[in-house]
Amino acid sequence: MSEKKNTFLSNSIITLTRQVVSIVIGILLLLIIANALGPCGQGKYTLITYLPLMLMTFLNLGLNTSTIYFVSKKELELKEAFVTSILSAVFLALISVGIGILAVLIMGDSEFSAIDSSLLYLSLFALPFMFLMIFLQTIFQGIQNFKLFNSVLVVQQFGTLFSLVILLFIFNLELEGAILSFILGYFLSVLYSIIMLFRVYKMDFSLRYFSWKYLKMAISYGLKAHISNIMTFLNYRLGVLLIGMFLSDASVGIYTVAVNLGEKISIFSQSFSQVLLPRIASSNLEEDRNKLTALVCRLMMLFILCVGIAIYFFSDLIFSVFREEYSASSLILQLLLPGLTVLAVEKILSNDLAGRGRPDLNMYVSFVNVGLNVVLNLLLIPEFGVQGAAVASSLTYIVSFIIKVIIYKNVTKQPIKEFLLIKGSDIKMILDLAKKMKRKPA
Repeated sequence: MSEKKNTFLSNSIITLTRQVVSIVIGILLLLIIANALGPCGQGKYTLITYLPLMLMTFLNLGLNTSTIYFVSKKELELKEAFVTSILSAVFLALISVGIGILAVLIMGDSEFSAIDSSLLYLSLFALPFMFLMIFLQTIFQGIQNFKLFNSVLVVQQFGTLFSLVILLFIFNLELEGAILSFILGYFLSVLYSIIMLFRVYKMDFSLRYFSWKYLKMAISYGLKAHISNIMTFLNYRLGVLLIGMFLSDASVGIYTVAVNLGEKISIFSQSFSQVLLPRIASSNLEEDRNKLTALVCRLMMLFILCVGIAIYFFSDLIFSVFREEYSASSLILQLLLPGLTVLAVEKILSNDLAGRGRPDLNMYVSFVNVGLNVVLNLLLIPEFGVQGAAVASSLTYIVSFIIKVIIYKNVTKQPIKEFLLIKGSDIKMILDLAKKMKRKPA
């Protein structure tokens, strides 16, 4: 168990290191877009990019989650996963583009009346690369090559940042440039993924590796996670969509900046939970699973609480680097923080349950979350505006966390304090690890 724990921590640190880079790039992207386009432009950019994001989320059938699960359990060849993933991604992307075109034609005059429809059509070009990125990236996650897994995300964000700077400041394309950079970032990540898969794992793109058997298994498993992922996406994004309906594009921009900054907290938990899912799926020992997840949850709870408190008190300082129009985002971030803090820990529990083959439990909770979120947003947004949306989201995340803790306790038969309250041995382990890293030669 100790060797596995060290490997897990090593992979998590690798993931965390690269995701810290991702946080920095993500904040730079947010700063540039928010300050260059202003709240109204930021709001339009958010609503435009939500179209392909929603289509990809609704139509990926959970195949990315299935890839992690079945590859980590070594139930298929990598070449089968590679070819099946590519063909599935292309097929689903084409369907998504068709649905997206219909959606713009049908709703363009109502839901997106303030947005140039040509930009909505332009955003659909991202879909093939979005599907390919998430399907290929999860192959690396399934084989637990977290260096390459995280590099894909860094390439995507750096590609977006680099192209954004060129298109905004050299070609002065503004909103069009932001949309094009969104597409180019995904394109570069797919190109990098394919190059690495061929170079490192000697992939062979041949139709004989397409597996109907795997695809059927993947859809069967993935649909359970897929419904949960759809509900989770709606749970995270409903506030933005409802603000877009009730308020202005500028309100969407102000709210989105706060949400995007706040969600950087969850990247820390993703560093562990992304490593956790394939590790739990590949482990046959219940005791090892329980100990590993309990350790990760305890450490994450302590760490995220400290980070959340720090962000709360420094939120005004954080937003001083944005345009004055975003000053209201500081209070929104503070209102979101309680929910975002516990959400980071909940993600670890969710990945553990999915790794045990129980994504259906996450799905059931997600239905409750979306229903509660809709009701709270409809009650609070008309009365309190964007602050009401923040309170609605935060309360929903807290309720979701409480439900997930109870479910996890019943599944694992562990007392709640075992996986939420920090232990003296945890502090000792952190100190020992810090000493080892300090002694390690550069």
